[in-house]
Amino acid sequence: SLWGGDLQAFILQANARGVFQKQQAVLSAGDHVLPGLGDKMPNGVILGARGAYGLMSPKSALNDWWFGLYEKAYNVYPVQAPYRMAQALFGLKAAAEKAMAANGGKRPTQEQLAAALKGSQWESPAGTIRMALGDGQQAIQDTAIGKTRYDAAKKMVMLDDIQRFGAECVNPPATMKSEDWIKAGFPGAKCQ
Repeated sequence: SLWGGDLQAFILQANARGVFQKQQAVLSAGDHVLPGLGDKMPNGVILGARGAYGLMSPKSALNDWWFGLYEKAYNVYPVQAPYRMAQALFGLKAAAEKAMAANGGKRPTQEQLAAALKGSQWESPAGTIRMALGDGQQAIQDTAIGKTRYDAAKKMVMLDDIQRFGAECVNPPATMKSEDWIKAGFPGAKCQ
């Protein structure tokens, strides 16, 4: 698994050696290198982001707002890490509102916040986040993958053939560990 500068260096070196012309590359969490690599990113790489982030994010008013706000502020579109930070803040906001409502409008304690977050769900720019695993303390969300293609007119890497997978398709049921779920052939997976 490569990340950040190490992933960028690998892509640049592998591209110079023709690796991407000989093999189908799959980068399961590589969206964060797209803005920096630009036209140096090879076409046809299957790419993910550990969620439906950046160019793979779902169309919604919330995402349009977030994407535009981030792009204007930083002169680059948001990728995986900024999306995760935003979804954490949206989750904290939802938990704080729920805990305050249950606490007569008063500031909640850390324990009350944690209890309000357990088993909850909220909307984020990347779609619905659900605290569904780990006894309601681990989040799941939809994910997506796409294929890279440099667009010279837009001067950026685009993603084609985007495929979306529901959270229940790529995460085990709450009663199973991931390793057991995979070994058993993904029982209970809800895929379309």
